[in-house]
Amino acid sequence: MTNAIHLAATQHRGRLARIQQDALLVAGDIAQSPDAPVTSLTLSRSEGLCALADGVAISPVPQLASRTVLESLRTADQTRADRLQDGWIGPRLIRQHVQTHLCRRLAHDRRTHGAASTLALLQWRDARFSVVNVGDSRVYRIGADGVWQRLSKDHTYRQSMIERGEIDPDQSVGQLYNDLEHMLIADEAEEDFAVQWRQGDWVPGDTFLLCTDGVHDTLGDDRLAALYRADRSVAEQAIRYREAVLSAGAPDNFSLILLRGERREESPVL
Repeated sequence: MTNAIHLAATQHRGRLARIQQDALLVAGDIAQSPDAPVTSLTLSRSEGLCALADGVAISPVPQLASRTVLESLRTADQTRADRLQDGWIGPRLIRQHVQTHLCRRLAHDRRTHGAASTLALLQWRDARFSVVNVGDSRVYRIGADGVWQRLSKDHTYRQSMIERGEIDPDQSVGQLYNDLEHMLIADEAEEDFAVQWRQGDWVPGDTFLLCTDGVHDTLGDDRLAALYRADRSVAEQAIRYREAVLSAGAPDNFSLILLRGERREESPVL
């Protein structure tokens, strides 16, 4: 069993965007900074939650949508225990609490109606983890053996076409098909959205990466894996990813969270 969870997080507005549309939830605090350097902390392995949300740029006030989603999530396990699923945040709470809260806050003003956001969260309790996502913000698990697994599902038109066998996974399609098919949106008529939920055992030495599309679209899965080193602390690895995205031009807002549970203590970044 691991003694603690080591976490590192960072975000940046990107080179082209004027505002930060991403938001981060770590240790109960929400961050939405145009340029947040890597910060690290140690969390209890007994239970915890972290998440990120990416406001959909073509919707109204995307920065408010992402923050509102995380605000509702921050108190969900305290105020909506009846909607938890065996103590876990799952699709029921996302639909009945997070989406409802988003609509209550933003759906009834024409200036904010339709504001939308993705969501990716990681929850843990002792040696178990739970991953929930809506949209295309991702969660990866990197095993101690270096094997990568994407735990989230991209809710895009392209992904739906792949699942229906209409195109091959490596087939190129027009940009329109890479758009989001499902998201959290401040519109009470939008109830039929997809929620991905996966659970499993958190094996000592496993590392989890949560990131918005400003990371995975910029670097790609192959580059993410190539840049990863198991002997780096999560803070050192987060710095490496941040530098890589910035060097690649950072065309979009980006946010990432790295977590690892292990016996040994990691040295903080100075």
